Amino acid sequence: MSKKKVVETNKSYIGIDYGRSNIGVALGKNGFVTPLKIVSGKSQNGAISELIRAALENKAAAYVMGLPLTVDGKETAQSLANRKFAKLLRIISRKPVIFTNEAESTQEALESMTIQKSTGRRKAYSDDIAAAIILRRFFQETPGGV
Repeated sequence: MSKKKVVETNKSYIGIDYGRSNIGVALGKNGFVTPLKIVSGKSQNGAISELIRAALENKAAAYVMGLPLTVDGKETAQSLANRKFAKLLRIISRKPVIFTNEAESTQEALESMTIQKSTGRRKAYSDDIAAAIILRRFFQETPGGV
């Protein structure tokens, strides 16, 4: 029997676009999402502290993390790194971490940006928008009153 994800109405969720250099963070509630900030991923402990702070400040019920999968739904080296980080976050924060497919979220974030800067710069600013896209997909794909 498979577990279905259910979104709790009136609860906040923290969206995460995990990367080793930068971690995009977004906030979502009742199906509405907004980019929050970009956290450095260079120190896992520092990043986890920032994510816990964001969850506490926004009274988040859980974290929603993007999981990069291949086109046929298979794990990648990056998805394994995401799972490892998520496990540490779950243990330290004592909050659930829910995965959702993040396919093309960074590209979608880059395309949605109106900043006309070099691709490298746009990429640096896109992580929190990608986190918002991941969270929006979670709300769209998850049953439960949103």
